[in-house]
Amino acid sequence: MRFLLSPLFVVLAACGSAAAAVTTTTTSIATSDATLETIQLPVSLYVVVGDTGPSSVRTPDEVAMIGARMTDIWNQAGIALEITVVGEIEVPSDIIAAVASRDGRAFLIAANQGRFEIPDPRALIGFYVPDAGGANGFTPLAVRTFFVSDASSVHDERVSSHEIGHILGLHHTFDDQDRLMFPGTNGMTLTADEITVARYVAQRLLDGVR
Repeated sequence: MRFLLSPLFVVLAACGSAAAAVTTTTTSIATSDATLETIQLPVSLYVVVGDTGPSSVRTPDEVAMIGARMTDIWNQAGIALEITVVGEIEVPSDIIAAVASRDGRAFLIAANQGRFEIPDPRALIGFYVPDAGGANGFTPLAVRTFFVSDASSVHDERVSSHEIGHILGLHHTFDDQDRLMFPGTNGMTLTADEITVARYVAQRLLDGVR
C-alpha cells in the first residue's frame, strides 16, 4: 500500500468513504448528561518487526488485547474504535532506528517509496516499536499515525489512547493526573470540552475533510 504524503496527512487509499461514519447507536457520556450518537473510527494496529535488527517484543494477540482496552477508554467520548486490522509488518532496520530518534516521517516516507508495505491501513494507524526515542509514544505532526514503545512506563492502552487524543486535536494538560492527556501517567478521563473536540475531529477525518 502506497502513501501520498501531504502537508496535512498521509492520504490512504483504503480510508473508505464517509457513508458509514456515524451509526444510530447512542451511548451515555460520563462527563455529560447528553447521549451522543456513536462515531465509529476504524483503526489498524501493527507490530513492527525488523528485517535484520530490533523488533517489537509484542505479539499480534497482545496488540489485539491492547486495542480492546483502547476501545473501552474512548467509549466515554462516544467514539467506538473499530480495531479492524491487527498484524505484523517487516520494516528496514534503518527506518526502525529513525523511529527510535522520533523521526516518524522517515517511516512514512519509506512506506510511500515502497520500501515496505502497510497492508490494509485504516483511518488511524498504530505501530508498536522497540523504541520511541525514550518516549512512551509519539504522533508525528499532522498525521493520523502513532507509535508506541516497548519500553512504555505506563499501560500500553493508555499510551495508545493518549496518542489518538493528539490525532483527534487534543493537547497536553498538566492540571489533573487522572486526565488522559496528562503526559506520563495512567490517567484515562476526558473532559466535556475534550470530548467535543475529539468527536468533531473524528467526524471530519471520516468525512475526508481533515
